[in-house]
Amino acid sequence: MASVWRCLSMSLLVAGVLWAQGLIVCGKCGREARAGDAVCRHCKEALPKPKADTPTAVEQPTAQADDKAEVGRLAAGIVEANVRLARELEAKQPELALCYYQNAMALMRLVPAGTFPDTVSEAILTGSARALSLVQRGTVPCKRCNGSGRYQLDLSKVDSSKGLKSVSGVPCPTCKGAGTLPGLKEVSKAKMQLLQGRTEFEQRQMVAGDVKVGRVLVPPALDKLLSNQQRALIMTGMPMPCRECQQTARQACTACRGSGWKPCDFEGCTQGVLKETRRTGARKERRLNEEAVKKCPRCDGLGEIPCPVCKGSGSVACSKCDGSGLAPRCTRCTGTGLMPCRRCKGTGDVKGAPCPECKGETQVLCPACRGEGAQSR
Repeated sequence: MASVWRCLSMSLLVAGVLWAQGLIVCGKCGREARAGDAVCRHCKEALPKPKADTPTAVEQPTAQADDKAEVGRLAAGIVEANVRLARELEAKQPELALCYYQNAMALMRLVPAGTFPDTVSEAILTGSARALSLVQRGTVPCKRCNGSGRYQLDLSKVDSSKGLKSVSGVPCPTCKGAGTLPGLKEVSKAKMQLLQGRTEFEQRQMVAGDVKVGRVLVPPALDKLLSNQQRALIMTGMPMPCRECQQTARQACTACRGSGWKPCDFEGCTQGVLKETRRTGARKERRLNEEAVKKCPRCDGLGEIPCPVCKGSGSVACSKCDGSGLAPRCTRCTGTGLMPCRRCKGTGDVKGAPCPECKGETQVLCPACRGEGAQSR
């Protein structure tokens, strides 16, 4: 009896070894079965299921890591091209250079650390601020010569009945004959210039084949590789201008209606001169009296004084954005541009498969700001 149990144990052991190797052997009679048989053809005993071969795991870089590296490489190339174009256009078209600087600033978020020196980011920020300043700076007419650039001679010192007269050939000492002085442009002109620069930038890049990711323009090859997180990252990196001031951070002064000047309120001042009646004889006949004309001491003969509200600039800080020039943050996503996916509730998985809405990323672009992180409307 012991020998029978010993033989049966050996047959079971052999069957187990063969099963581990992928072969099917009957555990009762010890005969090999054919592939696909459920019971032994000889003793009708139920056969064990064959063991499936498990492939050995090979360590390979994931597709996600490859895409991230490719995104960083493409973004670095676009940043270099944008900065180069911005520097070329900065002197003649600062409004267009500003758009290229800002596009590069947004895409710098996708560039891996160490790709560029630390000074590149600072140079992009400095160039952007410099281009915006060039757009807002301009010239204003000289009040001393009324924009003529000629010296204004005060004839009242010679003939009391006469006032100021332009002298040809003698430049105005205030503007040095230019007729204009450095100052801030009118807010409406600066806003129009910024909008024109943005339109030209988009036209140039879209003709070159770029597509929009929010306000950022990228090649289609980069657009296909971007995840939701990467899209929100570059869209929130692009400054969203205030819809009232269009990034100028200023609005026209209501006190002077944007001119920067107000009529002189000195008592007796009429267009910059003071008229006084002097008696030339003992009698009060009008023909014996004459009017003396002299310059107003407050406005110095200009007839106008700088507006006390805007200090003569013609503009004040924008009340919509408090002088920042940027749109307020989105209150729904708090400026991140991302929200948890509603379909998978932030898990990235639906019934064991990747969520079709967020594609397994657990987050989607904020529907309120469309991923831009600011209230653009």
